Amino acid sequence: MRWLKWLRSGLFRRFVLVLGALALAPAAFLAYKLVDISQQGIQAAVLELHTKMAEKLAEQVDSFFKVNDDKLSFALASLQKKMEWKDKQELLRSLIETHSDVVEIGILNTAGREIIKVFNPDLNSDATLRDFRSAEGFLDAVKSRRRVRRVSSYRGEPALEMYYPMGPLVWARILVSLRSLDAHIVSQRVGGTGFAVLVDNKGKALFYPRDHLSPAAAERLSGRPTVKAALLSQSVGSRDVPDFEGVAWVSAYAPVASIGGAVIMLQQRHEAYFSALQMQRAATLVLIVVSALAVLGATFLARRLTLPLLSLTRGAETVSRGDFQARVDVRTGDELQDLAETFNKMTAELHRYSLIQVDRLVAEQRKTEAVLYSTTDGILMFDGEGRIQLANRRVRELLGLNAALRIEGQSLREVMPDSKLRELVLQACVDPKPDKFKEIDLSTEANRRYLRISALPVVAPSTRAALGVVTTVRDVSFEKELDKMKEEFLHYITHDLRNPLGSAMGFVDVLLKGTVGVLNPEQQSMVNSVKRSCSRLMGMINNILDIAKMESGRIQPSLRPTSLAGIGSRAIAITEALAAQKSIKLVLDAAEEFTVEADSDLLERVVTNLVGNAIKFTPKQGTITIGVRDAGPEIEMSVTDTGEGIPQEYLDRIFQKFEQVAGQRRGGTGLGLTISRFFVEAHLGRIWVESQVGKGSRFIFTIPKGLGVDAGGALVSNLAAKADHS
Repeated sequence: MRWLKWLRSGLFRRFVLVLGALALAPAAFLAYKLVDISQQGIQAAVLELHTKMAEKLAEQVDSFFKVNDDKLSFALASLQKKMEWKDKQELLRSLIETHSDVVEIGILNTAGREIIKVFNPDLNSDATLRDFRSAEGFLDAVKSRRRVRRVSSYRGEPALEMYYPMGPLVWARILVSLRSLDAHIVSQRVGGTGFAVLVDNKGKALFYPRDHLSPAAAERLSGRPTVKAALLSQSVGSRDVPDFEGVAWVSAYAPVASIGGAVIMLQQRHEAYFSALQMQRAATLVLIVVSALAVLGATFLARRLTLPLLSLTRGAETVSRGDFQARVDVRTGDELQDLAETFNKMTAELHRYSLIQVDRLVAEQRKTEAVLYSTTDGILMFDGEGRIQLANRRVRELLGLNAALRIEGQSLREVMPDSKLRELVLQACVDPKPDKFKEIDLSTEANRRYLRISALPVVAPSTRAALGVVTTVRDVSFEKELDKMKEEFLHYITHDLRNPLGSAMGFVDVLLKGTVGVLNPEQQSMVNSVKRSCSRLMGMINNILDIAKMESGRIQPSLRPTSLAGIGSRAIAITEALAAQKSIKLVLDAAEEFTVEADSDLLERVVTNLVGNAIKFTPKQGTITIGVRDAGPEIEMSVTDTGEGIPQEYLDRIFQKFEQVAGQRRGGTGLGLTISRFFVEAHLGRIWVESQVGKGSRFIFTIPKGLGVDAGGALVSNLAAKADHS
């Protein structure tokens, strides 16, 4: 078992690998270099031996041809002197008797027919005079008017056929047997597989040992690159033959100038380099032995190094489980023993500290539990795997969980029956964010009940590593009731105020028209002030009613082709008088009409509302720009001012009901931007604001292109539908 732990130890394996590599790398490199140098030396010696043998044999072949050529040339020169035919025949006969390799000598006329013939009875018994006019050698001699020499076959044996010009009308033909030369070449051996081959000027193998090379193989040899290189070279050389007759060979060659051929020495590679192969095997065996010893030594050293470390690891694992009484016994007499003693001191201090902190930890835990169990919000904490780690009393009540049931360590699905509430809690945990929450209506006929569920990630304070999710379940029934009461109150108030206010405005119009008498200037000014106040109050009441209608879904856009540039122009016309009071310049920035399917009345209220707000918060001599541009699948419209700007924390809040920027109140109910947001979102658009304090604001909203109504009467974007369909 202990050996298995060592083997599983990554440090043990690394020690073995490093120490083994340090021992093996130099040995392997040295063995490689020694084998390489030895192989190169042996190969050079083998090639030199083959080259010397080929060169010596080529010299012997050249000498053989040269000696025969000199003797025969001398004898034929004597025949050209003036003497009787009888004397000439006697001279030819003595030439054959003194040269045992000469088969026959014939004198030919210009037509190529033999007129005199002398032959060696030991080699030839045919005395018939023959016709050589079609012989290749005779034709070459006649054409070149020079001596011609070629190797041919005579009765299945190699022979040298020579033609000598003896005058303008006479030729001498001499046939010399090459049996002795053949035997000499065949007798040349190198080891058990090496032999010599003589090739002519065309690469044809003339002399070779039949027991080592078959005639078919000899014919195939003539086309090998080695033979071609030997014929083209003017000096000795060597060349590897990687694959001839299924075997790798080593070759050397030397030219034979007398016949334009070459002598080639061949030996099978495995035999030629047998010593090198033996040395390579011996080096490999030595390397294996050294490797085994190195691995054993590395294993022993690694074991001595890793045993104390494994003991320290087991001690650390024990401490991690909360047992601070763990001790490690390491006696190596080096730094590892110092480390083990330090570890033992640390565990002793931890044990002492844990005893001191137990009471304090218990007190802190009780305080935390008291806070969690006293809060009116339900707290539910999950770990990273979705298991419950903490649940206070309130969350058990809100989720309907048994107070006595132990739910820690289990998932919510295991402890809570399937319900919409359970799924809502799980959905909130999937994407925990501070600004997101989910609400559920659990009202019955007896009472109204609403729960709001939010979730936040739990992270480590130092590393910010995710530890889980904490979920808050809050009963917001009271807040919902207050909202409902507020809405109903506003609804009733606005209706009760609208009727008498309408009557008051009617009487004001009667007074202004002079129906009951003409008003003096002072009276008319006072009545106009009353009318403006009534109109402003009526606008506030209408805004409140519009909000109520929008929240109940009673306002639906009536689509028709609408020019957004035209809406901008009408908004400028409506607010131009108000802007003129502060010398504010109104500008329309639109390259074209930008026509979309939309409710022009609703969008005109949006733009007019945004421009009116801009006029309120823009100082005198300022500029307000209404911009329209194409933004791809939608049209973007904006109102930009040079006013005070909006603080960052209000950029999202100002679109909520009754929200206004603190310190910037200019009258109004705080519903204008809320209504604008409802109208834009009713067109499936978006609205937002970009602003910096002191640099003005830019309110932007978008209207999708291709708006339409589906079969159910709902507003849809045809372009988005086409994109989804494609």
